[in-house]
Formats: sequence, C-alpha cells, structure tokens
Amino acid sequence: MDGRIYHLRALIARNLNKDWTVERMADTVELSVPHFQKLFKTNLGVPPMVFVRDLRLAEARELLETTFHQIKQIGIQIGIASDSHFTRDFKKKFGVTPTEYRKHCWEIKQAIPPNG
Repeated sequence: MDGRIYHLRALIARNLNKDWTVERMADTVELSVPHFQKLFKTNLGVPPMVFVRDLRLAEARELLETTFHQIKQIGIQIGIASDSHFTRDFKKKFGVTPTEYRKHCWEIKQAIPPNG
C-alpha cells in the first residue's frame, strides 16, 4: 500500500468527526485531487468519501452496541451531524435504523444469561 494512503487512512480513523473532503485529503497527502482519487481507489478499492462514510458507520455501530450515548451524539461524534443523513446512511449500510439496531443489540444482551 502506498505510504501516503496508509498514513491518511490512520489519520482519518483517528479523526472521524473532522470535516473530511476529497480536497482536504488530497491536500493532506500533497497530491492533486484527480491523482489522489485514483491512488486511493487503487489502494483501498473504494473512493475516498465511501471509505470515510463506511468507517464512520462502523464506528457508529460499535458505539451503539457499547455505549448509552444518544443517537444524535453518536452522529456528531463520528462526523455526521445531520440526524436524517446519519439515519439514512446507517439504514442503507446495515438495513436498520440506528435506533432499531441499538434496540436489537440490547435485546440480545438481555437474553444472554449471566455467566453464559
């Protein structure tokens, strides 16, 4: 993997709530936008903004499973401040809304007996 993409990927993961744009990412690795987009997709198999969205949604899923944070707060924490965009993107990726996902996770946890 190209070192610039490798380091950018880690930077994005550490700063999900940053306002990532293709231009900002290209500037961070000191490449032109077209060259950056081609290099990114070649290395990771998806366009940069799809990668950022998927990373954000994976983190949201983890937070829904492990925290009691409000859904709106989770959206802000992962960099999707719009409730409607967060819900739409989450449902498109995972097939359920964030609220439905959390409810399902907590129902499963309640059904598992202690020590089991």
